[in-house]
Amino acid sequence: MKLKFFSLISLLVSGGFIFAQMPGMMTMQQASAPQGTTLGANTTSGATGIALGNRVVMRGYVDFVFKYDDNASISPTNQGQQTEAFNTYADVDFLFDFSPVTAELHVAMTKDDISLEQAFGRYSLNRDFNFSFGRQLTVLGYEADEAPGLFAVSNAYYLGDKASSAQTRRNYKDGVRANFNNGRFGVTVGLHDGYWAGDDFTGNNIALDIAGSLMIIPGLEARLGYAFEEVDKNNNTIGITKNKDISQFNAWLGYNPGDLTLALEFDNYDILDDEYWSMMLLANYQFVDWMGATIRYSHEDYEMTGSDHEADRFSFALLFSLTQNFGINMEYSTTSVDSAILGDYDEFYVEGLLTF
Repeated sequence: MKLKFFSLISLLVSGGFIFAQMPGMMTMQQASAPQGTTLGANTTSGATGIALGNRVVMRGYVDFVFKYDDNASISPTNQGQQTEAFNTYADVDFLFDFSPVTAELHVAMTKDDISLEQAFGRYSLNRDFNFSFGRQLTVLGYEADEAPGLFAVSNAYYLGDKASSAQTRRNYKDGVRANFNNGRFGVTVGLHDGYWAGDDFTGNNIALDIAGSLMIIPGLEARLGYAFEEVDKNNNTIGITKNKDISQFNAWLGYNPGDLTLALEFDNYDILDDEYWSMMLLANYQFVDWMGATIRYSHEDYEMTGSDHEADRFSFALLFSLTQNFGINMEYSTTSVDSAILGDYDEFYVEGLLTF
């Protein structure tokens, strides 16, 4: 394992020297500290992208990823399984500005499927207060839901995302939200037809969430959030026989004074009869306009009925910007798992990311 690791580091460093010698590389804008929080804000008006007339903007990305993984699970079906794969993802967003009414339509595409990711409208009562309604991204969690917003190729958590059949973060759900944002402070309160397990708006599948954010000083932001869903006993997709609850408490602190980004996140879930908590530490630094690096650590503790799982995951990523719209990113992640059925997990990614 050590030989593989040092070989990989040598490859990444060599890649950095190669990119350093490439001529004609476009100059990227220097990073600057964010002046306010985006939680609850109307981010549709004034958004950048390809203008399709006076009131419509299009933006999106194409994400091409090579992945190699080595799964050391002690399960007989996965023991010592090594896989390599190419995967291509694409996303196209349309933003409509008929102020005080705005709307967004997000379409996600893979080789097998085209799906409606988000579709929502917003009515702004004034500069600070607005209502949004439709299919929207859940608000709890530090990491972005799409590749251009990540500090690595993959997301941070193993047990809660990769080894779980249910997505614990970055879900898209139908509902309504009341939003407030005055720049320094933001808050959102939502009512949904489910948050994790359900998507049927009945008396036993109502979900609520609330989140608040404070920009303490420019670049230093703190967020707190809570979500709750009562799962219908007739929800056969997760095999329950009576009404039970799922809840999440999320807190994170992010610091971004310019080229440096630091983040600390904590999650605590009650999932039916199980308990799950996690934490993440992230550091990213933009060394020059065309090269950045990320170090990330996450710990997870999943206490399930009949078995317990713990995981520690370390990720190292190098991010290269060849132009303002195209980059090549590389990541190595290794996960140490303490579990009766799951084993250690190593991953290597190479990503080509085109944004427009």
